[in-house]
Amino acid sequence: MWQIVKKTLCVLVLIFCTFSAVYAANSKNIMLIIQGTGQPAFVQGFKEALIIEAKAAGYDITETPSMAKYAIRFSVEFDQAAQRSKFTVSLVKVVDQYVIVSMEYMFADEEEMLLYSQLVFFMLMANLPDNEVAGSAPLDDGWRNKWLYLNPYFDYSIMLLALNPAGLHKGATFNDPKTLFNHLDNKVVTMPGIGVGLELQFLDFMSIEPGALISSEEAQKEHAMWNIAISGKLKFPLKFIGNAVLEPYGAFVYSMRFPQKDTVEPFALYPQYAFGGGVQVALKAGKSGGIFFDVSYIYYGDTGLKNPYGDYTPNPKIIHYEQAILGIGVGYKFGFIDRKRK
Repeated sequence: MWQIVKKTLCVLVLIFCTFSAVYAANSKNIMLIIQGTGQPAFVQGFKEALIIEAKAAGYDITETPSMAKYAIRFSVEFDQAAQRSKFTVSLVKVVDQYVIVSMEYMFADEEEMLLYSQLVFFMLMANLPDNEVAGSAPLDDGWRNKWLYLNPYFDYSIMLLALNPAGLHKGATFNDPKTLFNHLDNKVVTMPGIGVGLELQFLDFMSIEPGALISSEEAQKEHAMWNIAISGKLKFPLKFIGNAVLEPYGAFVYSMRFPQKDTVEPFALYPQYAFGGGVQVALKAGKSGGIFFDVSYIYYGDTGLKNPYGDYTPNPKIIHYEQAILGIGVGYKFGFIDRKRK
C-alpha cells in the first residue's frame, strides 16, 4: 500500500512543479533556446521533453541563438566508473554567456531521465532574475491580500488502512477450532466529495480557515457511508512567487459519519479527532481570487472494522487498522475586503 502512497506523492510533486513553472514564466514572451550534446539516443528525447515543458509554461522557443534571451544547455555523457549516464544542465543568459544556475544528476536509462524533465525545468526557471518573473508591468497583488476568502472545492481523498495483525491468526480471521480462515490485507478506499472553507487572513504571513468537507466512502462492500469532516487549519501564506501563493498548513479534523440509505456503520471504532497538515498552491485567476490546488495528509490512527465474516470466521470481532487519509483538492478562492500588507 505504501508503494501506492509514494507513487501518488511523486505524481503530486510533478503536478505542483508544472503549475509553479507556469507562474514563473507569467506569460512574458521570454525567448529560450534549448541545446544538447552527448549521447544521441538521450539528447533528442530530453530536448523534446524540455521544449514541451517550456511551451506549456508560456515560453517562446527558437533555434536561432541570436533571438534567444536565455539558453538551456545540457550534456549527456556515460560515466564509466559509475556505469550510469551523467546529465549536466545549465541556464545561461545569452547576451553575456553568464551561467545563472547549473546542476547534474546520474540516471540509469531514458525513462528515468525523462521522468524528471518537469522537475529539472522548474528548478532551472525558478532561478530567473526577479524582474523576469515579475515582468515589466506592476504586479497586481490585491487578490492575495484580502481579509476574507471563501474557498469552495472538489476533493478526491484516499483512505489508507494499514492492517494491524493484532488478534488475527497469521493475518486472517478464524473460527474457534481454527479450521476456517479469511486472509486480510491493507485497504485503499476512495472518498470523492465537496467542501468549503472560510479563510481569515489576519496577518500577512498567517491565516486561519474553518471548513467542512462531505465525502462518500465504502470501506466495506454494501456499507456506503457519508463522512463529514469539520476542520480547522492554521495556514502560512508565502508570497515569493508573482501571482501565486504557497500555503503550508497544520490541520485539526473532527469527523462525523452517517449511513447512506439503509446501510449499517461498518466501523466498530472510528477516531473522531485527527491531526495532520498539507500545502495549498493558489494561482491568480480573475481580479479578486485564484484557482487553488490542495494536498493534505491527515492521520487518524487506530481504527476498527467490524468482522464481515462473522458467520464463518468470527474471531476477532474487530479488525484493527492504522488509518490515514491523503486528500487531493481543487477549488477557487473568492477574496473579499482589501487589507494592507504590513
